[in-house]
Amino acid sequence: MERINSLLSALKTAYNQQGQIGKILLPSVLLLIVCCLCSILVSLARPRSSPNTFPSPIPFPSQGIGATPTALFDFGTVTFAPFPTFPSSTPLPSLTASVTGVPTSTPEIPTATGTTVPLPTITSSQPPPSPTVVVVGSVKIAAVDKAKEFVDIQNGSNVPVDLSGWKLVSETGNQSCTLRGLLQPNETVRVWSGKGDAGLNCEFPFNIWNDNQSDPAVLYNAQGQEISRFPQR
Repeated sequence: MERINSLLSALKTAYNQQGQIGKILLPSVLLLIVCCLCSILVSLARPRSSPNTFPSPIPFPSQGIGATPTALFDFGTVTFAPFPTFPSSTPLPSLTASVTGVPTSTPEIPTATGTTVPLPTITSSQPPPSPTVVVVGSVKIAAVDKAKEFVDIQNGSNVPVDLSGWKLVSETGNQSCTLRGLLQPNETVRVWSGKGDAGLNCEFPFNIWNDNQSDPAVLYNAQGQEISRFPQR
């Protein structure tokens, strides 16, 4: 007890002799020493276990021992019907050749007889149109004016004449003008070599009728037949 008191007195004296920093550090050091001593005492007081002890293994339930597990859900006894057995497939019937010697029916084609079948005649309520026949001389060249470059063609028949394909030719220069249109009975049409006021225009860029020598005007139909000539031979 005296030693403890003397130790405490020495510590107190040392504490008073310290400065401000020493007064802070000294209690800290003492506290650290006390903690170390306490930890040593605690470790010495703890019972030591044998280093060779191992945890005892947990025995697994054997097949003969242990409770039988209970099913969570009881669906009852389910019986499964076996899959239906299908009969074995029967082989396809084999095709055998037809028995020879059995006559087969052959279709007979009727032969044509010599009797002629008359064709039906097609009758029309209206007779077919008869072609217009133009008699030579009924359509003619009535006049030729070489100076003014025109020719007058007159229809002297009693039927209209289609001038499509007809040609008016200047025989000396062999200039040909194709005509067109329908010339009515007793009607006269004027054909211009260039462009005129009325009638048919051949639209030649030059004069085709020769004023200084003979230059007949010849009229041909669509078949190339000479219908009229001026002047006449």
